[in-house]
Amino acid sequence: MYFNTHIHTFLHVDVPVKFLPLGLVRLLATKAGSQALAKALNNINPFSSDDLFDRYVKFFNTSKLGSQEAIFDQCRQYYPEDTSFVVLPMDMAFMGAGKVKRPYEEQLDELTDLAKKIPQIIPFMHIDPRRPGITEMFKRYVEEKGVRGVKLYPPLGYFPYDEGLYPIYDYCNRNNLPVISHCSPHNLVHYRGSRKKIEALLAKSRKPIDTSGKKDKDLFPYFAHPANYKYVMKDFSKLRICVAHFGSGEYWKQWLEEPSAEDNWFRIIRDMIRKYDNFYTDVSFTLNSGEYFSLLKVLMYDEKINRKILFGSDYYMVQTKTDERRFGIDLRAFLGNDYFKMISEKNPRRFLGIQKAK
Repeated sequence: MYFNTHIHTFLHVDVPVKFLPLGLVRLLATKAGSQALAKALNNINPFSSDDLFDRYVKFFNTSKLGSQEAIFDQCRQYYPEDTSFVVLPMDMAFMGAGKVKRPYEEQLDELTDLAKKIPQIIPFMHIDPRRPGITEMFKRYVEEKGVRGVKLYPPLGYFPYDEGLYPIYDYCNRNNLPVISHCSPHNLVHYRGSRKKIEALLAKSRKPIDTSGKKDKDLFPYFAHPANYKYVMKDFSKLRICVAHFGSGEYWKQWLEEPSAEDNWFRIIRDMIRKYDNFYTDVSFTLNSGEYFSLLKVLMYDEKINRKILFGSDYYMVQTKTDERRFGIDLRAFLGNDYFKMISEKNPRRFLGIQKAK
């Protein structure tokens, strides 16, 4: 049995109305609107099907399939029938991008009900420490709804060592539940509030942050920085944490070209994997292009590292059908069956606490 430890099935009604500029969320939410925008973009650049707004259209077309089950069915057709999937919901209500049409609980209820229908779904719950009553809500969804882990997304405006998360971590420790957290520097999903509010959130950092002369987009990586997890691992050494995306392709590229570059997230995560027994990463999004397969295979020769890498695709954030279909096949062929089995079966089982992998 294989595991894809990182996919998404949330719907367009789970996305804030100001997530995109110029009212594009409302426009893309309609069939006619998305078709008109796709046609307009093609007229602007008829030779490209991979520019930013074109990917927005693909993203929203998937999010409008009508249900999380429809999105999940589209994803799982690209994998062997017995593959299990960790599904990561998103709570975007506190990112400063306007109202979210559907209450977060409805997204969770739909997902957990679907997991009862389809046992291959392993539902996690996104925790935003700013949501009132989040600890009791999490306990209820674990004990009554079958949630099996925590999803964090710090660029939405919180640090992984936020005091509101510590009761969650303590509960996870006592109940054998893992944590998957977004950990890449630049992405479109981040806090959208004013500069003043961003600086107020950054003031909660345990290390002073100088924001002078920096653009807003250069401030959000502070929330997601892998070194933030050193505080968490110090306080919760037995907590299993996976920092997703292995630092991003940006830092894989930098390490290959400038191995001595300071503050390289790839190197920081690699070293933390070696240091902390329960610290993991996944290859979702970062390796979808195949550009870094060779570097990953070299990493797999290191026994202190190869036990801590998980297979994940980040569907449907990397929305192109060809990429999703070929990603697992190409990676398995490149790594070989033994290494691929390690990252897609043995390591996920250990991380998820399903059983100890030899």
